Amino acid sequence: DPDNFAMLIKFLRLRMKLHRGGGGSSVPERHRPKPTYEFCSMLEYYNLMQGVYGHNWVGAKDTFTCEEVAYGIVSLCSQVSPSNNDDSTPNLAAVVYPHRSNDVGSPELKLLEFTVEFEKGATGIVGWIHCSDKGVETRISNGIKGSQANSIFLSIAERKVFGPRSNRSGAPNSILGENLRIDNSETATKVICRRSGGTQHNTQRKHSVELEDGTNVETFLNDDPRPDNVDRLLPFILFSGKVTVSDLKYAIDEL
Repeated sequence: DPDNFAMLIKFLRLRMKLHRGGGGSSVPERHRPKPTYEFCSMLEYYNLMQGVYGHNWVGAKDTFTCEEVAYGIVSLCSQVSPSNNDDSTPNLAAVVYPHRSNDVGSPELKLLEFTVEFEKGATGIVGWIHCSDKGVETRISNGIKGSQANSIFLSIAERKVFGPRSNRSGAPNSILGENLRIDNSETATKVICRRSGGTQHNTQRKHSVELEDGTNVETFLNDDPRPDNVDRLLPFILFSGKVTVSDLKYAIDEL
């Protein structure tokens, strides 16, 4: 479609202009093309999704840095102080990938998959969390402990995967996997997070956390995409140290 190519060229010219002007090459969200199935299909065919939409991790100001180290790959580094000056219990930077756009009327571009590698010595939590999606203003707590409602995530330090919390009062943590083969003091830890299945009328989707050794832990979570529902299941990372995020895959079929 010539209109899609014209939209891409306009975006690339804007990105080049910003780069030459010393403002970096990141185009503000309101100036990016609205994601449509046809446009994103074209971008995927030419491997340009990362060039247009890229990584969109957001979190509290001055708690982390995000640097693109290669095409489609970013390095996140925490910039928070240790808890109570005790290096054994570090504070964690908290980042989340919102699906909602702050550009009113723009479709939601959701992630299907992302890969996170915690470098040797880094620790934290990674997976899918149920929270209020406020676009770039989305924030989550960096003090998550134990199971959360309608969520699944891996705790590096505890070597456990926590599943969705029961609504029953006093119910114990839902542990879907434990004693996992993780030794972050000796080696890096690579984690792949995926979501699949479900439709507009069937909101139960499979969400999973997989380790590099093939260990895969999954569960079904409720992912309601209705526009009047502000809650979403979002990719999130809590971390201390340095993590690398790559291999984003987008749910263009849901546009």
